[in-house]
Amino acid sequence: MLGLVLMVVVLLASYFFYQQWRDYRDGSSVVAEEARLRGQTFLKAYGDHASNSLETLYSQTQDILRQRLREQVDQAYVLADSLYRRHHRRLSDAALQREIVESLRPLRYFGGRGYYFIDTLDGDCVLLPTSPQREGRNLLDNQDDQGAYIMRKLLLSVDNPAGSGFASYRWYRPGETFMSEKIAYSRRFEPFGWLIGGGEYVLNVEEDLQQQALQTLAQMPVGERGFFAVIDQHGRLRQLPGQRGFTLPAALQQQLAATPSQYFVSFSHPAAAGSQRYSAYVALVPSWQWRVVSIIPERELTLSGAAQAQALGEKTRNRVLTTLLILTLAVCLAWLFSVHFSRWLGALIAQYQQRLQASQRQVEDKAREIELTRYMSDSAADAIVLLNAQGRVVYHNEAAKRCFCDGNEHRMPELFEERFSGGQHHYVRSVRCCSGEMTLEISLTGLSYQGEYYRCATARDISARVSHERQQRLAATVFEASSEAILITDADSRIIAVNRAFSDITGYSEAQALGNTPALLGSGRHDAAFYRDMWNHLHARGYWSGEIWNRRQNGEIYPEWLTINQVRNGDGSISHYVALFSDISERKATEARVQHLAEYDFLTNLPNRLLLHDRLQQSLHLAERKQHAVAVLFMDLDRFKNVNDTLGHDAGDELLRQVASRTRHMLREMDTVGRTGGDEFVIILPELSGSAQAGMVAERVLQVLEAPFTLRGHTLVISASIGIAVSPADGSSPEVLLKNADMAMYQAKASGRNAFRFFTASMTAEVSERLLLENQLRLAMAQQQFYLELQPKYHIASRRLNGFEALLRWRQADGSLVSPARFIPVAEDSGVITELGLWVLEQACRTATEWVRHGRQLTIAVNVSARQLTHGDFCAEVARVLRDSGLPPALLELEVTEGTLIDYSGPVRQQLAGIKALGVRLAVDDFGTGYSSLAYLKNFAPDTVKIDRSFVSELQHNRDNAAIVSAIITLARNLDMESLAEGVETEAELAALQALGCDTVQGFLTGRPLAVNDALALCRLQAPADAV
Repeated sequence: MLGLVLMVVVLLASYFFYQQWRDYRDGSSVVAEEARLRGQTFLKAYGDHASNSLETLYSQTQDILRQRLREQVDQAYVLADSLYRRHHRRLSDAALQREIVESLRPLRYFGGRGYYFIDTLDGDCVLLPTSPQREGRNLLDNQDDQGAYIMRKLLLSVDNPAGSGFASYRWYRPGETFMSEKIAYSRRFEPFGWLIGGGEYVLNVEEDLQQQALQTLAQMPVGERGFFAVIDQHGRLRQLPGQRGFTLPAALQQQLAATPSQYFVSFSHPAAAGSQRYSAYVALVPSWQWRVVSIIPERELTLSGAAQAQALGEKTRNRVLTTLLILTLAVCLAWLFSVHFSRWLGALIAQYQQRLQASQRQVEDKAREIELTRYMSDSAADAIVLLNAQGRVVYHNEAAKRCFCDGNEHRMPELFEERFSGGQHHYVRSVRCCSGEMTLEISLTGLSYQGEYYRCATARDISARVSHERQQRLAATVFEASSEAILITDADSRIIAVNRAFSDITGYSEAQALGNTPALLGSGRHDAAFYRDMWNHLHARGYWSGEIWNRRQNGEIYPEWLTINQVRNGDGSISHYVALFSDISERKATEARVQHLAEYDFLTNLPNRLLLHDRLQQSLHLAERKQHAVAVLFMDLDRFKNVNDTLGHDAGDELLRQVASRTRHMLREMDTVGRTGGDEFVIILPELSGSAQAGMVAERVLQVLEAPFTLRGHTLVISASIGIAVSPADGSSPEVLLKNADMAMYQAKASGRNAFRFFTASMTAEVSERLLLENQLRLAMAQQQFYLELQPKYHIASRRLNGFEALLRWRQADGSLVSPARFIPVAEDSGVITELGLWVLEQACRTATEWVRHGRQLTIAVNVSARQLTHGDFCAEVARVLRDSGLPPALLELEVTEGTLIDYSGPVRQQLAGIKALGVRLAVDDFGTGYSSLAYLKNFAPDTVKIDRSFVSELQHNRDNAAIVSAIITLARNLDMESLAEGVETEAELAALQALGCDTVQGFLTGRPLAVNDALALCRLQAPADAV
């Protein structure tokens, strides 16, 4: 016992001494590492401070150079200005210029490097002291090695309100064959149109600053005995200040020069008293590519670490002495305790050995009995499990182990939770066991043993039996509940079973079907070859599926999808055939409806664009073989939009349906009429002998459409425009024919509507010209080729100028003018007029605002197109332009043509009402030239009615024109509107208009269109009572 205690003490002492030694070693390492890190932090702080100082000095290079240049050039400028003020009245310009030049020629600055130069603002050299031969020459094309034009940069630097500025370029330094960056400062000398300047090379300033930087570093200490070294971008040692006889080792110097970034290094250097270690930190100065090396002796960095190491050693010695004292006391106490304990333990062990021998004999007898019982239980096929009163498994045999996942005792109690009162209890339960889902028949028996209550459970696997019964029930349920009809025959094709779906689909009951063959359902639609192929496929592959037509009991023939499979015995012979089929009548009907929707217009039930294209393609193929012609009629209803705007879209849809019905009934059976969208229809006329037949059909279509239409209680008369293209003359493909017919239709509309036109080759040229003009319009908008001219308007009675009309003009890049009559219609058709019209409105309002600032309250009239009024919120745009320009609304007058009021009455009414509410004036342009409507004039209530120039021309000689003009003036006066006559060119026309009571006139007689500046001048010069 004592030996064991001594061994433990020795082990503990060894452990404590080892632990103390390891702690001392680790502490020494930590102290050394902390000292090293503090030294590196110390060095890095000095090195980074020096690097940042040099970077700061470099960043001032440009500012210092610019400040010095400005001061030098300002001195030269003051000298030149002083000479000019003193002598410009006494000397000629040439003499004075020579005086200034010769005064500046010998002057130098920056240690003799800098000089002054003088150039004219045209690029001619006046003074260049370093190259007098260049004086008098034009240097505009003088370039540096990067292609920059030096003189142009100098001229650009003084092209500002201050008349001065800096320019950067490259030029040769004295004695060098390559160019370096140079900065020049120049000032514009107004009296002679000169620029006076001076320059300096950036590299010269950098060299001065670098020398200043080296001097700064020489005065910066590193600790007590440390210092800085500098290695330049070429790897040369630039500085070791205050270290005479100290040089960096060559290998170290090369290493430092090659380092790409900051890092630490340690090196040895031979000294008078022996080799000495130094620590160094290298910091990069990116701007100059210098390496600043902060160097310090390592012994200076380790002074604090030595003191800490000494303190650690003293602490470790104290802990070792303490440990030795404690262990000595522990050994003494352990010896005393071991003597008493060994005596007591010997007596206790002797008693225990006697009892153990007796118990061992009893255990061996019981073990023999248990082993025999376990053998009998483990040999049983059923699972046997014994549970105590708490439900915990206390025994299970091998069968239970195999059944319940290698004896997972936590799962077994879940199966035997049934409560029973004595005797035996039986039940069935499904459980998940190792081999999968299992159904068990369980018997429970209760028993007591030594006062403890137990349950003995016996479980038998009946899964196979239960699964078989379940499958039989499921098969019967599926057979009857299936939505597909199921028919089973024997090997001789006699029906032996059918389900309910069979009877629902065929109408035959089970009794009627049994014993018959499937020929009972034959429809007669398939020949013998069909059935022969079906049976050949069935015998070859064991199944067949496909679409087939059969007959119901009531005689109805229907389509079905049928699948037949063979069932074979174990020897491979056929035992049964199983057929599954479903009625696909509804699916076939749906497919037909979808096909119809894909090819026909849903509104008119006419062929759509896709089907039209297909039929036209077929007609062209047939015509090519039979040498016939095919005509395509492209029809568009005239003013259909008015129907939607006035009567609503439902009425428009009904009109389209009636047009489709009328057109379809007047054509031949072989002809096709279809709707391609909106109010556009296409008629295909195949097998024609010539284009005359197409014209006759078009004429009949127009006649049919002339009859009134009744829509929701309204009687409506419409017309259409038709374009005709005939193959092969006008095209041999559907795309070309449709495109050419479309162009011809637009020609019919342009000719006045309610007409048809045949396609001609000239239409293609016109369309191409319009497309070219449209592209040029958009380019002109981007290049600002448009401008305004203003035609004055005069009040006849007061003989005063009362406003202008803004007229849009287009001058192309080559200087040629494009007539408004040519580009305005194209702008309206293409939609460019929306953006262009807004630009005109903005320019006109800004111009009128300028008149107001000059004290003239004159109206500005701007023409507005139908597209502007029907696209977007034009009223809001007008309000915005008035707000931005500051023009009073009463000084703006918007002109709308009479045709716009009639064609777009719905959307236009709301816009014009909003514009009137803003306070803007409205005028009806070209009144009387179209379908003049007094109702529209009353509803829109314009402020001005403009009389077209066609009525004013030769007014004094044409009684009809005089009567019309008189009626318009009288109507305007009675409706409290102003009348304005356009195109007044003679005194006689002016006198006639005045006699009829016209209010205002405009024309070449009173004033041609003026440029904006000329119009402003007229506003300034025109007195309020000036005559016309």
